[in-house]
Amino acid sequence: MGEGHMADHIKVSTAKNSKAPKVELREADVIAFLRHNPQVILNNSDLLAAMAPDTRFETDTVVVDMQRFVVDRLRRQVDDLKASSDRLVTTTRSNMSLVERSMECALALIYSRDFDELSQVVHDDLPLHLGVDAISIAFESESIPIEGSHMIRALPTGTVNTLIGPDTTTRIRPDVDGTEMLYGNAAGLVRSDALVALPEGEGLPAGLFAVGCRRPGHFEDGQGTELITFLGHVTRYALGRWWSLRL
Repeated sequence: MGEGHMADHIKVSTAKNSKAPKVELREADVIAFLRHNPQVILNNSDLLAAMAPDTRFETDTVVVDMQRFVVDRLRRQVDDLKASSDRLVTTTRSNMSLVERSMECALALIYSRDFDELSQVVHDDLPLHLGVDAISIAFESESIPIEGSHMIRALPTGTVNTLIGPDTTTRIRPDVDGTEMLYGNAAGLVRSDALVALPEGEGLPAGLFAVGCRRPGHFEDGQGTELITFLGHVTRYALGRWWSLRL
């Protein structure tokens, strides 16, 4: 045998010998792999096509149709995804509508011409648009303007710090009994509320903006309070224009 043929023979033999040994793939290995990686079948639709529609694995008492199982599972996932998408769209539209109505109320607060108009927006319009039962604004002062006494609650000094705390400006109370100090005659309706601290300054004492609902859990810990905080500060600003003129 020539040297060239001998070299080729050695190369071929080496290549054959270098092949990795075959590993027997057991059914249990496949099952374990698919259980840990279920997305393999879901992400490879050609695997479904390779399964005969009528292929069945039978035991004495159980008939398992793998294709139907996978298709049903995919259908459920699609239905769940669609339902989640519909909920997201509905929630987004609801939030957008709430923001728009709140902006309208904010403008109504700013353009109020007296305490009566301001009171109507705070006690009638805002609760209706926010879907709550009571809204109150209160200040730590004994000198409440007479014209505003029907809408402004007087609080003892230190109440804001006691109810909300020194290191935060808002507080959610998922389950609470409303107090007359905050909600007046509407106290009996309030079972859940959100509180916003209003800072002292610009001629106004420290205050509190409270939004109450009759349904326990309506306000939940961790819930965003940006919109309520915004409305609280707009209400404070609107009140401030009339406060100093009426003292």
